[in-house]
Amino acid sequence: MTTLMPARLGWHVRSALGVALTVAAVATGAAPATAQPSAPSERENTHLRPCRSDDFTIIEDERGAAAGTIYIEFAMIRTGGDSEAATQPCELSDRVDVYWTEEPGGARVGSWAEYSSDTRGRTFVVEPQGMALLTLAQPNPRNYPTRACRPVPVSGIEVFVNVGDGSGSSYAPTGGKDLMCSAQGVGVPRVSVAEWPY
Repeated sequence: MTTLMPARLGWHVRSALGVALTVAAVATGAAPATAQPSAPSERENTHLRPCRSDDFTIIEDERGAAAGTIYIEFAMIRTGGDSEAATQPCELSDRVDVYWTEEPGGARVGSWAEYSSDTRGRTFVVEPQGMALLTLAQPNPRNYPTRACRPVPVSGIEVFVNVGDGSGSSYAPTGGKDLMCSAQGVGVPRVSVAEWPY
């Protein structure tokens, strides 16, 4: 799958990043710092805890389109978690669960996103204030007849980093200008998660 890759963080990520890291630093008693890319999983550490939804602030970074598919990239910024956990690395799986929603914490619109073809259940380490890349490959709803798609306005996505761990989901707004298919099985997006490449 070919995705659009930004050369740098989008302006909206850069501006939100400073606020998010400052809030996290105040909560943990640490000095604010600039976000750093996730560290490669060079160490074998079976004691690392799995990452949780509330570990992350997720912000849309870039989007583009090709061959009838919209590619939306999100920065998963490691800013959350309780005071002790926020200072420790966590292990993130490339299998996360995602759906579109009309409002934060709202009901699912359409189908759950499917895993992309390169998702293998791999894990990697995300350090405190590190980042990961989430890419959503969304078929354009205009590809489908209106009656089959039943498009509705959506405001963002809900991301479940580890379904069943009790941490719920992390909401990522997309500006409220998108229409997505509400019919099940029509215009189903594909999701992938990887180490931050930039």
